[in-house]
Amino acid sequence: MNRNIYKSILLLAAVITPSLASAADGIPATAGTPCQFSESTRYSQLVINSRINDFRANTVQAGFGVYDSKGRQLQQPQMWAFALDYVPGLVAKAIIEAVDYYKDRADIDVAPWFYAVQNYGCTYDIADNGKNGKSFDDLNAVKLYFKLAELADSQRFPNGSRYSNATTVSTAKKRFASALKGIARANETYAIKATTLEGAAGGWFHKASYTNQMWCDGQYMGPALLAQMINEDGDYTPVTADDWSLITRQFTISWRYLWNPDTKLLYHAFTADPGGEAAQKWAGISATKGSEIYHSAEYWGRAIGWYFLALVDVLEQMEIAGLADSENYKTLHACLEQLAEGIAEKQDAATGCWYQLTNRDASFVAQSYDQSYSYTSHPVANYLESSCTAIFTAAYLKAVRLGMLPGSYLDTARRAYRGFVEQFMVGDGKGGVHLVGCCKSAGLGGSNFRDGSAEYYLMGRDTKPTSTTGDDFYTEGKVLGGFIIAATEYERLCDREATSLTPPAATASESDSYISLAGIARSSAGKGIYVRRGEKVVR
Repeated sequence: MNRNIYKSILLLAAVITPSLASAADGIPATAGTPCQFSESTRYSQLVINSRINDFRANTVQAGFGVYDSKGRQLQQPQMWAFALDYVPGLVAKAIIEAVDYYKDRADIDVAPWFYAVQNYGCTYDIADNGKNGKSFDDLNAVKLYFKLAELADSQRFPNGSRYSNATTVSTAKKRFASALKGIARANETYAIKATTLEGAAGGWFHKASYTNQMWCDGQYMGPALLAQMINEDGDYTPVTADDWSLITRQFTISWRYLWNPDTKLLYHAFTADPGGEAAQKWAGISATKGSEIYHSAEYWGRAIGWYFLALVDVLEQMEIAGLADSENYKTLHACLEQLAEGIAEKQDAATGCWYQLTNRDASFVAQSYDQSYSYTSHPVANYLESSCTAIFTAAYLKAVRLGMLPGSYLDTARRAYRGFVEQFMVGDGKGGVHLVGCCKSAGLGGSNFRDGSAEYYLMGRDTKPTSTTGDDFYTEGKVLGGFIIAATEYERLCDREATSLTPPAATASESDSYISLAGIARSSAGKGIYVRRGEKVVR
């Protein structure tokens, strides 16, 4: 990189985050050295500025462009993909929601973040598998356009050097239309049939290639997206006669086959066809007539986290739509309460974090896994995992903020937030931080031998966690996005309580408002009055 440009980037970072490399804020100068938690640090700001141009999607290089406050690009994106992707899409969604929260603060310049997300969102399109309904993973990134389009439509930031606000709004509308078609196609073509398993009829396949399977993580990718589209896509066309029931059905089906009331946790996935070829290698499955077991064997942290956060996001959208008294809302809220209790019970007392295998602790050690599909031949102990810790923390904080869970869960969330920083945040050697301890990937079946056993989640070739060692020393996008969401929620909490973090320096007046694409009245002062198609809901 040109030395002058590099100096400009460092100067920009210093202006945006004066404490980025401050030892007083617990940011070590040495790469790989753990951070010390500081109540005065806005970690959303620190982490975004540290990693916006350099993170990975599993092992694939990703990273958005670096911009100045006027939308001029200072550094090229590091994006080795040619379509919207679940992982950078998640990071973009998290960043743009941080932009929305901080946009009226005089002491935090979020314009560079906006332009970074704008460039990503306007450059890339949905992959064909998303448009054709074959993969909700390829649709999840569409969530970034809700806040991006609102901010562009409000003219909150001037036109960027590459994309205008008008282009951004137009692009968002196109992505919404494509996503809606993809969801409709999935509902029509890639859903479990009653002839396969009556109790699971209508459940969306995790992907077209995973026939008759529903995974925990899929509920964040599909139903949660559809719920937000109902409220915020101004051109929304219903998929069915009752899309809120369609959304709820995805959760009630998956809950029926994944929830274990004894452990109070959700298994990773289930198949409606335990005798089928797709699930023959799964641990936990039984096709014995009359005593079928449909679920996989273990409880994987990140999958449970996505389900947990999906429940919160969907319930939020139901409230916005005025459905808080509906049976659908009550059903999902009961699931949220039970899952919140179960996850809290599994929190590690010493650190506040959670384990990769959520129902086990560090005493469990995987001795071996199929040598052809293992990343190591050495035993691997169950470990504290960063992405599930971040997502659980985000879900608790948001649910309490919205009144869906009692305030007693704030202690759980606070301990988890501090624990995350102390366990998983380390210096990057350049004045910023990396987030480590993230399981790179995990799944069931497919081209790799992935049987869903405890040994697989600890030793499987694709599950190796990031660390401070060698080629594994980097920030994976799933923990990056999850933590930015958690950090923004934590900072909201501190701002409301006026504790530790500095309160907002300036906010817009109530009159500074505008109408979003969906016709929902927004106030940039955050006054929470939503109007949609003639209905008014005060939150």
